[in-house]
Formats: sequence, C-alpha cells, structure tokens
Amino acid sequence: MTPATPHPPQLSPKLPQLAAQGFALRHSRQPHYEFDWHVHDCAMLLWPRKGALQSAWQAEGAHSINAGFDQIRLARSQAIILPVSTAHRTQSATQQQEHGELYLAPEIARTCTGRGAIRLDAAALAMLDALLAPALDPRAAEPLVLAVVRQIARARPLDVARPRSPARQMLARFAQTLEWNEPLPGIEAIACELGTSTRQLQRACQDELGQSPVALRRQMLAAHARRLLATGLPLAQVSVQLGFATSGHLTRLLKSVLH
Repeated sequence: MTPATPHPPQLSPKLPQLAAQGFALRHSRQPHYEFDWHVHDCAMLLWPRKGALQSAWQAEGAHSINAGFDQIRLARSQAIILPVSTAHRTQSATQQQEHGELYLAPEIARTCTGRGAIRLDAAALAMLDALLAPALDPRAAEPLVLAVVRQIARARPLDVARPRSPARQMLARFAQTLEWNEPLPGIEAIACELGTSTRQLQRACQDELGQSPVALRRQMLAAHARRLLATGLPLAQVSVQLGFATSGHLTRLLKSVLH
C-alpha cells in the first residue's frame, strides 16, 4: 500500500450523481482493482463482498497523507466509512474481488460521525447485499439506504494497522506480484510507487533487513523461479513468465543466488 504520493490526491466528484436521491451506488468486480489516492465531495461507505481489499485513508486530525494515515485489509463483514474530502486509496488484496461503494450526501450521512474501519453485522450485510442485487426495484433503494445508514451508525469500529516500513512494503509488493505471476517491478519503480526515493529505500532495507533492495529482489525472484520449476514447468516458460529476456538470464540468476 502506497504511504504517500508526490501529488495532491485527485478529486473524484460524486455530488452530481447524488442530486436526485442523495446517494449513488457503485459495484465493482474488476480483477486486480486499484484506485490511487483520491478524495470525494461526499461521504463514502466501501465494503468487500468477495475477496479482500487493502485500503488506506488519511488519519483523523492529519492535515495530509504524509502527516498520517491508517490502513487495513478488508474482508467480508468489514467496511470503511469516510467523511467528505478524506483522502483514501484502495487496491485488491486478492486476484478476484467484488465490492460495493455507497456515496452519501451530507444530509444523509450526518449520523455517521466517525471515520475508518467498522464491522458490519448480519443486518447491515443483508441490506448491502440487497442493494447490489440486479433485480432491486429502484423505488426500494432509498429506504434501504436510509436503513443501512442507521445500522452502520451503531457499528463497532475495527482496529487498524500502522503502516509498514518501506522495506516491508516492498517485500509485500514483490510477494503479491509473484503470486499473480507477473514480472517484478524494478527498484526505481517500486520506490516511486511507495512514495520514497531509491536512496531512502536502500537505507531502510539495509537498516531493517541487512541487505540491499536489489539483493532482496533477486532472492525472492530466484526462490519463486525454483518453486515454479519444481512443479515441472520448463525453464523457458518460467523465464517468460517472470519477465526474463532469455532462459540464460534466469539460469545465471539461479546460479548466483544460493538456496
């Protein structure tokens, strides 16, 4: 999860969509979903229905993302509720995901005074599932949304994780990429994604893990290649899958990185 961004979070306006009923609903099944730091001009409830989401948002009292943010891995029966203009970022933590986003006008969301992660009870889950049902009568949506808001106003908050160090975030990003069988990003690219410099990432890895980012990347890549080869995949296929130009490049990596 990216801890910071070099640019202000972009505005994703929703108020025009709320003019008629005071709310708007979005339903996503996009694989590898990711939406970088942004803000809305309304309140938002976000909840996963299938799979898991990694979400981060500007901490209460923080004047910017750099001043502090909270994050959590969301699964079924969990959600985040965010007031207007709260910077946040969401990406799928599993290859396949399904989630809903409910945007609320201020007059509807005023009873939801908190911010952050909450636990959804059975009643709230049932109503949110009903909102996403394709056969829902539009006339039934408004009272259902109002009932959802009343229910989540009483929801229990969840403990949120403090952000991991850049070194740990880099390892987690590499692990996720390998799990998805995609080529690993380079060190400069991962530093940019994490909102830090290559020098700062180098220092963080040396201080915390005792190795350079390049060495850690090579070790993870070699270990994953060996696991794939152990399943019976040919060297040429593994080379292509991991982004090597030739099988010889992968062979040299495996020889240079010990088990």
